[in-house]
Amino acid sequence: MKTKQRGGIAMLDMDRRAFVGAAAIGGMAAAVLSASSAEAAGQSGYFVIAEIVSKKDKADELRALMVPFAEVAAKEPGCLTYTLMEVIGEPGRFLTFERWKDKAALDAHMVTPDIKAIVPKLDPVLAKPFTQLFLDARTGG
Repeated sequence: MKTKQRGGIAMLDMDRRAFVGAAAIGGMAAAVLSASSAEAAGQSGYFVIAEIVSKKDKADELRALMVPFAEVAAKEPGCLTYTLMEVIGEPGRFLTFERWKDKAALDAHMVTPDIKAIVPKLDPVLAKPFTQLFLDARTGG
């Protein structure tokens, strides 16, 4: 490789194929490091974000169901985080942020007596079916 001067910047004269190959290897290395950065930063696991919305006149009832349920769920084996949040200015609109050790831990949660007990109680107070997003972390920051 030869060094060329362009606009005051020293540049290496590199074969185009070598450059493309090096870029591809660098891209793969970045992908591997990025995927492992979530684990290294303690952000590995299986994530869930759920939205639970009450009927307008049922916010207090939904809150009364969800707060104790979230406290119990947070203590389940394999649960790393279970946070219940209510949207400011929208009483009765709740989101959960859940982090489970893995999908098997979430699957175990979904068949606990506590979840079996709360599901039928939710139907009369919900404005719409609750939704869940299932996620994998890609970065740890």
